[in-house]
Amino acid sequence: MILSGHQPVYLPSLQLFNKIALSDKFMFVGHCQFVNKSWHSRNIIRNGDQTLTLTVPVLKSGRFGQSISETEINGDHWKRKHLGSIRNAYQKRPFFEDYFPALEQLINRPWTYLGELNMALIIQFLDWLEIDIPLFYSEEYAIAGQKTDMLIAMCQAMGADHYLSNEGSSTYVDEKRMTDLGICHCWQNFSHPLYEQGREFIGNLSIIDCLFNMGPASRDLIINAGTVTTAKFTT
Repeated sequence: MILSGHQPVYLPSLQLFNKIALSDKFMFVGHCQFVNKSWHSRNIIRNGDQTLTLTVPVLKSGRFGQSISETEINGDHWKRKHLGSIRNAYQKRPFFEDYFPALEQLINRPWTYLGELNMALIIQFLDWLEIDIPLFYSEEYAIAGQKTDMLIAMCQAMGADHYLSNEGSSTYVDEKRMTDLGICHCWQNFSHPLYEQGREFIGNLSIIDCLFNMGPASRDLIINAGTVTTAKFTT
């Protein structure tokens, strides 16, 4: 059984959803420390021929070391800006009306915590993509440790004998240690798919770019964009 996990990030890109689709179970790792100016609170959409970063403002003063799940959103003023930017960027794309009303309603809910917002968005995107696997939350299992220790703890909590990581984890995963404990470490081999954007293609945008442009076809694009290997990722 393959387990994967990820910190809850804002409006994620396609790679996260491919990793989830390649897994049997997925864990939101919201107990990890919030990192300012990271994907935890921001992501990128298309803005004409360029990109635009959307950032959710959060309360940081005196809160160093807070987890993603504990991080509070700073007000509601950002919602109008984000939704307006999304509308301006995508209102002429073929599937905009299929998704935007529900996205607008979801973002406009009275969120207090960043982690809750991010997880609700990811769950909605998974539903639209018809990627249906069991979801779990690290806080409910008292997951401890860092790096490889945390991955081992997650697998033991879920009864998983395989753990799937994306390429960015290659610097801290001790594969031998996991193997010694009966856990086979796997790597996600992801190749970003090309799809019609109405102009020159830009990759690594938020999932909403793909949904607004490709609609239900986004599912097969994402599922077929990656494979699983047990070979160590090298640069």
